[in-house]
Amino acid sequence: MKQMKKVAVIILALVMVIGVFTACDLKITPEKKLMGAWRDSTGTVGYEFKEGNICTITYADFTIPVLNIKYNGNLAGTYSVSKRDDGNYYVTITYTVLSKSITSDYMFVVDGSTLTLTDVNDNESRVYMAYSAEATVPNTTSGATIATAG
Repeated sequence: MKQMKKVAVIILALVMVIGVFTACDLKITPEKKLMGAWRDSTGTVGYEFKEGNICTITYADFTIPVLNIKYNGNLAGTYSVSKRDDGNYYVTITYTVLSKSITSDYMFVVDGSTLTLTDVNDNESRVYMAYSAEATVPNTTSGATIATAG
């Protein structure tokens, strides 16, 4: 009987240790929610947020009809995420076009497979969907576990 209690205590201790380590991964920060590729409803414009605060801005991604030539306009940039006094999360994106540095500031909300960016300057909102590189259109049936920021 003592041997069985010992085994039960060891198993319970192992379960608790495993639970502690896996629970750390369950907390999804706003930065993690933002990570990934996002495209507009046409699939031609979007953002990809990567580790190391690196992002890619896609301003055009299409095939030229008749010639069947694929065009992909991408810009490399960086981003930072912050929570501001209003309690919302913001992403600041910086990139360079023709040696001119451009910075854009957006409030963001991730809800399931949808990202809403609201421009701080003009309060205009744009909606993007989770995007898979293998797909030719946004992935609206994403199984990603992304929750609302805020």
